Amino acid sequence: MAKAEENAAPPAGGKKKLVILLAAVLVVVVAAVGAVLFLLGGKPAAEQEEADAEQVEAVEEGPPIYEKLETFTVNLADRESYLQVEISLKLADAKVQEQIKQRMPEVRDVLLRLLSSKTAEALITPEGKAELAKEVAKEVNGVIGAKKADKGVKEVLFTSFIIQ
Repeated sequence: MAKAEENAAPPAGGKKKLVILLAAVLVVVVAAVGAVLFLLGGKPAAEQEEADAEQVEAVEEGPPIYEKLETFTVNLADRESYLQVEISLKLADAKVQEQIKQRMPEVRDVLLRLLSSKTAEALITPEGKAELAKEVAKEVNGVIGAKKADKGVKEVLFTSFIIQ
């Protein structure tokens, strides 16, 4: 009868070994997942999804649309200098390009007024040029009725900028 009792109860050491084995496997899996995340950039899921969405959006947009404006030559507000500038506008879509072409006299008017209100001192610095670019976008978007840059002028590019 002693042999029957021995066969009925599994040894206690077997359960401990199973728990230790499962814990070791769990540690290895967690370490592997951590290593993969680290090697792939370690971005949190939300950041990765946002980056992926931006890439998809950029692909769907297609090539950028630009509208080159005629050269502007204006006397600056300091009355001692003049500005000659060529401007290209990066636009949200072809519809915006058509709106700008239809309203070009108004666009040129607001930009001539804006440019001639500046001084050479204000425009000579990179910060001054960056501020002017923002103002140009705002003025053109105002003419075409675009409330947000993603619906109108997205970026202003100076292709020539001479102060004399």
